[in-house]
Amino acid sequence: MFRKFAIAAVTIATVATTAVALTPSEAHARNNRAGAVAAGAILGLAAGAIIGSKVQPRYHAPVRCRNQPIRRWNAYYRQYVVVGYRQVCY
Repeated sequence: MFRKFAIAAVTIATVATTAVALTPSEAHARNNRAGAVAAGAILGLAAGAIIGSKVQPRYHAPVRCRNQPIRRWNAYYRQYVVVGYRQVCY
């Protein structure tokens, strides 16, 4: 559940940063916010990178299985014969 939340948070931060970066801030000479927009973009990308690096998949050991023959004594042939197989996992 946390992984979905982290992915959603990174996506929202990226979209918000892009939206702020694309707004025309140089159009008004009296209210120049280019530095603030650049700082917000840098901080947003850094936060996204930190959150993205913390989410790691869990390791599951591989299951090793093999087919083991089932042997039974056959009195007619006077030897063990294979009557089937069973799957043994360890």
